[in-house]
Amino acid sequence: MDSRNFLIMSIAMVILVLTWLHFSPNRRAPAPEPGPDKSAPAPQAAAPRAAGPAPPTALVTVETPKFTAVFDERGGRLASFKLKGYLKRKLAPDMPDENMELVAQPDPGDRPLRLTLEAAGAPALEEAPFLALMPADRKHLSLSAGETGQLQLAYDAGAGLAVVKTLTFTADSFLVRQEVALVNQGSIALSGRLVHRLNSAPFSGDHGRRYDGLGAVIDRRLLTASASDAPADLEKKEGRPVSWLGYMDQYFLTALVPDQETAAGPPAFRAIRQDHGGLALAESRPLELPPGGRAVFNFDFYYGPKAKADLLAAGHDLEMSVDLGWFTFLAAPLAALLRVVYNWVGNYGVTIIIVTILIKIVLWPLTAKSYRSMKAMQKLQPKVARIREKYADDREALNREIMRLYKTFKVNPLGGCLPMLLQIPFFIAFYRVLDSLLELRGAPFVLWIKDLAAPERLGSFDFTIPFFEPPTGLPVLTILMGLSMFLQQKMTPNTMGDPTQAKIMMFMPLFFTLVLINMPAGLVLYWLVNNLLSIFQQTMINRPEKRPVETAAP
Repeated sequence: MDSRNFLIMSIAMVILVLTWLHFSPNRRAPAPEPGPDKSAPAPQAAAPRAAGPAPPTALVTVETPKFTAVFDERGGRLASFKLKGYLKRKLAPDMPDENMELVAQPDPGDRPLRLTLEAAGAPALEEAPFLALMPADRKHLSLSAGETGQLQLAYDAGAGLAVVKTLTFTADSFLVRQEVALVNQGSIALSGRLVHRLNSAPFSGDHGRRYDGLGAVIDRRLLTASASDAPADLEKKEGRPVSWLGYMDQYFLTALVPDQETAAGPPAFRAIRQDHGGLALAESRPLELPPGGRAVFNFDFYYGPKAKADLLAAGHDLEMSVDLGWFTFLAAPLAALLRVVYNWVGNYGVTIIIVTILIKIVLWPLTAKSYRSMKAMQKLQPKVARIREKYADDREALNREIMRLYKTFKVNPLGGCLPMLLQIPFFIAFYRVLDSLLELRGAPFVLWIKDLAAPERLGSFDFTIPFFEPPTGLPVLTILMGLSMFLQQKMTPNTMGDPTQAKIMMFMPLFFTLVLINMPAGLVLYWLVNNLLSIFQQTMINRPEKRPVETAAP
């Protein structure tokens, strides 16, 4: 490419890198642990707990065709949630296969689905009803396809607050219905807010870390933010309708799904960054519970992959968690095309090659026009150089004569740029598809490329390499991509006529190779195939024109 077209491609790459940085994990100093909900009344001091050992932890397991969930009877919190059919990323070839785990809490006392009551007017109220042992009505629940089942955990001290959690599971869904029933068995009215908290740490074993952080649909619009920006960004949306609020990366989502039809009053939401880099997400609802009163709340949640079919089946606008960026109007049809072609060929690597060829065919006229314009500009460079030399001290005359030259030879100076600019939306759209499509995670191509959603490496070195994501090995596909870009650069006409600038531009393939070295193999494959097709197209255009053979007159 010449300097102008490489500038255009560089702009596209900068956009992609900025997108990557925008969704990257933010490593600023963590915010303090969450305090009381600012919308709740100031709670009265609680009576000190009696000294003694903590109650033993008992675990309850729920098995469905889609996941294995483990609940801690102490508080009815979530201890583990493993997805079936989705494996952790292997950082070394000899690592065993393990199902993807979405609960990665370093502190067992900070497990998800924690309930607390921020109340005033309850002199001896503590968190005991919410952290005490809540015996389940069974220790194991197993569901087959099409089945629905319930798990009930109950706490009843006999003279105070009784709590019953009822969890409803559907074998074919990742959405879990959770009903919390409270009965005030005491003689003092309870007034405050019931808080349901979902704590999410970065998902271990995933390679979607650069996009992890807050995800929420508010006013039917997707809000995303890094863990450090989430508290302030969410606070700005206070009072607006929330379809769901969660923590997500490229491929997985944990989300609170609030009850929109509750009679208790509107919920309040907050987000707090935690020490491990994740988020504590809290949904709180007003609570007024007179003596003998009973209140019921729904605190549903989704733990699962960002798979289109599963998200649509769960409802609540969860499918909006798949963000295809600015050019969704192009990206969505491209994603659909990928799935159609895959159903035909059965290999996503081959699918990427076929779709890249189809995109190239669609854009072929624009690319050809750009190359022909550059070729015509190159032929005029000697004349342009003479004009520059002649009018070196008169810029106005220089520009006038150059434009007259272009007009005389019917050359558009923007003819090489505009067609390339029109291709950038397709490039960015397909980039976002390949970088977010869940189906590519764990999808093999050929030989050493076992996962198109992870950086490709041939072999595994026993040492680390700066800037390399693990595992460290030889990035063959990326090196081939860089070489193809270098060849393409050599073949492209230099329309600027500046040898120094041309030499500088030869370093651009090295820059792009370094940028793509940790990108998913599917993206690198697309770029490589696109470069090879461009080289073929340039070869066709650069062929010498055949001139008719002149015959001598008899």
